[in-house]
Amino acid sequence: LSPTRFFEERPPSDTLPIAAGLVVLFAVGLTAALLLVGSMLAGAVDATVTMDNPERPPDFVCEQQSDDPDSSFEERCDEPETIERDAGRLIREAVNDYLWIGIAGPFVLWVLGTVVLFAGGRLAAGDPSLAGTAALAGWAALPEFLRVVAGLAGLWYVLRDLTITAPERAVTVLETALASVDPVLLVVSLLTLGWQWSILSAGLSEDAGISRGAAAVVTGIPLVIFFVVGAL
Repeated sequence: LSPTRFFEERPPSDTLPIAAGLVVLFAVGLTAALLLVGSMLAGAVDATVTMDNPERPPDFVCEQQSDDPDSSFEERCDEPETIERDAGRLIREAVNDYLWIGIAGPFVLWVLGTVVLFAGGRLAAGDPSLAGTAALAGWAALPEFLRVVAGLAGLWYVLRDLTITAPERAVTVLETALASVDPVLLVVSLLTLGWQWSILSAGLSEDAGISRGAAAVVTGIPLVIFFVVGAL
C-alpha cells in the first residue's frame, strides 16, 4: 500500500527471498488459471467435431496391404476413416498445450525484468544491485494476481449462460461475449500497471540511489511498452 515506506524500512535486496516466492506462487496460480480457463471453455461448448481417425492408417497404406491377409495393418484398416469427438474436450486439450506458458512465463519475465531494471538504474546514473533489482522484478508479480483474478471472473461472467453449439463460430461468439467486460478488464489492467509502477519506482529509487522522478521514468517506459504490446 505504501511502497516508498516499505522499501525505506527494508532494502529491496533484503526482500529477495519473498519476491522469489511470489514469482513461484504466481507461476502456480497462472498455471491453475489456465486449467480453469480450459475447463470453463469446455463446459460452454455443446457440440461434436468430425475428424480423421488417428487409429486408421492412410488410404494408400490400406490399399497396398489389401491383398495381404496377414498384414499387421488389416485390422487397423477396418477402423472408420473419421470419428466424432467432443468439441469441449478438444478445447480443453488445446488449452492444456499452453500450460508451459504458465509454468515458464513468470520466470522468463522475472529475468527480463531484472535486466531492464538494472540497466535502467545504470542509465539513470545510479548504482543498482543485482539482488535488489531481481527482488523488485519479483515484486512486480504481486499486482498480476489482480489481473488474473479479474480475467477469470470476466470469463466466468460471460460464459455462465452461454452455450456454443457451432465450434466453427466459437471464436467469434466468445469475442462478442467478452466485449461486454472488456472495459472493466482494461480498467483492471491499468490499475495493475499503476500498482507495478508505484512498487518499481519506489524500490529502484531506494536500491539505485536515484531520485523518485528518475526511477519513475526508467520504470515507466518499459511498463508502458509491455502494456501496449500485450494489448495488441
